[in-house]
Amino acid sequence: MQKTSNKIILLLSAFLILDPALRILSFKISTGMDWTLLWDNIVQNGNVSVFRFVEFWLLTPLAGLFLLTLSRVAYLIYSALTFYKFYSLVSYTPFDWPYFAARPHIGAFMIISLNMIFVLILMWPLIKKYLLSYHFKNIWDARGRYEASFKASLFINGIDGVFAGSIKNISSGGALFKVTQELKPLASKASDEAILVIQSSSGEHLNFEVELINVSISEHKDLIGMEFVNMGPKLSLALMNILLELRSQSLAKEKRAPSEAL
Repeated sequence: MQKTSNKIILLLSAFLILDPALRILSFKISTGMDWTLLWDNIVQNGNVSVFRFVEFWLLTPLAGLFLLTLSRVAYLIYSALTFYKFYSLVSYTPFDWPYFAARPHIGAFMIISLNMIFVLILMWPLIKKYLLSYHFKNIWDARGRYEASFKASLFINGIDGVFAGSIKNISSGGALFKVTQELKPLASKASDEAILVIQSSSGEHLNFEVELINVSISEHKDLIGMEFVNMGPKLSLALMNILLELRSQSLAKEKRAPSEAL
């Protein structure tokens, strides 16, 4: 799962870094213009202002390089650039820089659409937490919550030791953790912060920052409800892959159930 997430980010970064070359190639194919004339046109319009030069040659490749660092700053730069690109497309003046046509070519719309989808995937945890109401959040979590049996460990801030257990169910917003072994009596309370380490089906360990929401779900105090917080792009993609895998397993069980009953 982690490798798949890294490959997606690497592929997207490569497209961003190569964006100027891809735009020149698309311009050449759509206009049929001679390479020399095409290059002179780009250089001449790039010399009109520093902003045009930076916009064409530097903005997108720099966003691709920053994205490779998987930092929050890179995530913000990439998102801001994507929204700016979308705005520049919908507000494009016919026969102006950089397309010199009545409307931008179809490749530009396809690239910006893929980027917008990727931004929405990365921003989904924040959208759920800050834009959707608490009741809507519960509905989304219920619709996307899947039974699981991943091994996991919980490190609660301020409490020494590790709590071993497993994930009972998981969604894009949080997880239900069952304690199977603890080094001392569980004395946590709601709003405590912790680190949840989940061992995925591929054996990889994913570290999630969590906030404890409910520590009294069961009378034995062995079930803890928690919410994911501060997830970066890498963890967002890894979690999405986990949920997609669990969803496919759930659908497969539902298909087998009628035949097994017969």
